[in-house]
Amino acid sequence: MEPEQLDRQNSLLKSLEKSLDVLDIFVECNTGMTLKEIAAHTHLNTSTAFRIVNTLERRQYLTRNETSKQYRLGPKALALGYSSHWTENVVTLAKPYLRRLQQLFNETASIYIAEGDNRICLDHVESTHSLRRVIPIGESLPIYKGAAGKVLLAWCNKEERNRVILQYGNLSEAEFSQIRHTGYAVTQDESEHGLFALAVPVFNFESQVIASLTVAGPSMRFYDSIRQKMLFTMGQYAYEISYSLGYRKKS
Repeated sequence: MEPEQLDRQNSLLKSLEKSLDVLDIFVECNTGMTLKEIAAHTHLNTSTAFRIVNTLERRQYLTRNETSKQYRLGPKALALGYSSHWTENVVTLAKPYLRRLQQLFNETASIYIAEGDNRICLDHVESTHSLRRVIPIGESLPIYKGAAGKVLLAWCNKEERNRVILQYGNLSEAEFSQIRHTGYAVTQDESEHGLFALAVPVFNFESQVIASLTVAGPSMRFYDSIRQKMLFTMGQYAYEISYSLGYRKKS
């Protein structure tokens, strides 16, 4: 190999190592980090850290909260870990139920998890209607909009709910209390105009909500009798998934 080629290869490897160093610091960080904090933790100068972080954000390995200016792992980075993380069990267990929901109602059925101020679509089975809800697997959406996100928020710790309520508005503890009481969330025209969504919680063995099972589609197809059938079926399926994850209802 020519000296120039070797120097270029070494330079690329060093750049790769620096990028991995940036991603490494998010493994144990649950609160997000500013650019200045990232530079300090990786011992990089601010301009180098900015270039790396900017590239990672553009490629969706990091995501930035515009209000707090903090960075978190993005959907691409999260997707890399899903196959070897507990979410693999959730996807595997949920898949047959997603198929059944789609077959019964022919609307898009999805499973979501929370990640910071976002909800991530782990898996879905799409409706066969030409007019349907389409969300790519791994897509990141605001957690404070839509039935899926509201279910995830309703059962999270109170401090986190209060933070989201204060930060984003148009939310209330009364709404989350109602969701916990009924066991489901319903939204219309919230994530998108003309979109109706139903969501129910999936619990783990510690009785924590770790995912939301969701059915969504055009509002015009979600008339009352269908909604009731959907909610009844979704509740049954979510409980069966939860039971397989070790959840047991308290007597």
